[in-house]
Amino acid sequence: MFYCLAIAARYEDLGSPSGRPAIMANIAQWFFASSLALWVLADARQRRRSLPYDFDAFVFFAWPFIVPIYLFQTRGWRAIATIGWFLLLFLSATICGSLPSIIDSMRK
Repeated sequence: MFYCLAIAARYEDLGSPSGRPAIMANIAQWFFASSLALWVLADARQRRRSLPYDFDAFVFFAWPFIVPIYLFQTRGWRAIATIGWFLLLFLSATICGSLPSIIDSMRK
């Protein structure tokens, strides 16, 4: 997940070029969404929670809404800690993806 988020941040930082970088950024976004869907399925299986048919596809396409709802349903208020870890992962990947541009701007 970290690498997928870092690639997406780097792509945005480069000004969203077309061609091969756009394809790789798209693939990274698909990998990120699919890894979240697989994580939700594995977590539900570990917690012995039955999910509706094709719930993973639903998570894949609507993960910003579905994953927090799932976390609050399974963990209650402890979901805030999991969401906090995710935000920390997101911020650190964004910083690492933008680091080359930050360093380059400091040189000028």
